[in-house]
Amino acid sequence: MSPVESPSLDEEMPFIAEVIKGGRLTIPEEIRKLMRINEGNYVLIKLKVISRKRLGTKKVRNHVRTNSRNGSN
Repeated sequence: MSPVESPSLDEEMPFIAEVIKGGRLTIPEEIRKLMRINEGNYVLIKLKVISRKRLGTKKVRNHVRTNSRNGSN
């Protein structure tokens, strides 16, 4: 696709997005402009998880270490 051409409706453009509060994803502004995606448009999402954030593991580890040092474990 040349810079002058508009993308077709079936053209794919992969990008990485972070899942934020409420399970929301943001399509970067550059991609929205390039693909001419506007509010109210429908898009097909092909999902592949590339990384998972572990929640709460640091607190558990620190708690265990603290208890071990105090001899209360």
